[in-house]
Amino acid sequence: MLPKHHYEVRFQKPGSKAFRLPFSEATWSGSRQEAKRTLAVKTNNGRDRFWPDVNVEEGDLMELISYYSGSPHSLFTGMVVDLGKTAKGDVNLVAYDFGFYLLNNDVAVVFTGGAADQLLSQIFAQHGIPVGGIGAMPPVEKQVIRGKSVWDAVVDVLNQVYRATGIRYWCWIEQGKVYVGTQRGQSIQWKIQQGRNLLNAERKRSIADMRTVVRVIGSDTDYLSVLHDEVDAAKANRYGHLVKVIQIQDEDRGNEIAVAKQELQNLSRVKVQASVTSLGIDDVIAGTKIQVYEEITKLNGVFTVFGDSHTIRPGYHEMKLDLQMEVNGR
Repeated sequence: MLPKHHYEVRFQKPGSKAFRLPFSEATWSGSRQEAKRTLAVKTNNGRDRFWPDVNVEEGDLMELISYYSGSPHSLFTGMVVDLGKTAKGDVNLVAYDFGFYLLNNDVAVVFTGGAADQLLSQIFAQHGIPVGGIGAMPPVEKQVIRGKSVWDAVVDVLNQVYRATGIRYWCWIEQGKVYVGTQRGQSIQWKIQQGRNLLNAERKRSIADMRTVVRVIGSDTDYLSVLHDEVDAAKANRYGHLVKVIQIQDEDRGNEIAVAKQELQNLSRVKVQASVTSLGIDDVIAGTKIQVYEEITKLNGVFTVFGDSHTIRPGYHEMKLDLQMEVNGR
């Protein structure tokens, strides 16, 4: 019977069958701020029949397979983009999943205004990127997008929605399709706690990027017109005047107060960061929710995983997770 922490790396050349690739360490990682997930594999040139020669090339498919449940389950499929070798015989392979195509395709789009999901669908359709699901989203203003990568264009649209509404949407790749939503779907909410699977925990609070005043100015290029100052009086008294200047177009005049209030709400928060290191769980990646309990750092509650890095060695699996608290400022 296979051990619980049993993983395989396989590679496949176009038109050929897949082969198992012995490895000493694999790092499987991703973030909500990155277009792609990455698999970095350390292996060696062949020594004997148990460790054959590595015949992997750029463009080959590489797959990470878990046998944790007893039957094979694919965790990652992607294309080898980097290949490094040393005089000692070490071979370092790096593969990206299909988010690679969001980074390496540029777009040129003219949008006359409407729902953000319509603009995103237009961006994805330009390069034939398959869409798994995009929910209904608020409107964004008319705009012209030129020369940005698909990923940068999508992030810009999602940031426009966030600044206008305070609702954070995310984009991710799952099973070769792109999804946009507020939360990645999951069937189980895993627990990480001291005395069981937790190895370490860290927590940090910061005001390094805080703003306590938002100043709205018009778009006139001949003279400067200040339309509105929105101030968080309590935080300005405590931390000082930290001013963010934003510019609005003529057609948005009349909404300057609402825009400033929303922007200030986003910027005046104390930034809270937390991370945990624990025994690895295959299902826990960026965008999933987990429950954490640790006494010293007072991490006790539900968090969304912002970034993950899984380190896998023969018979062992460890993960480090960067967390984002569900309740702002908590």
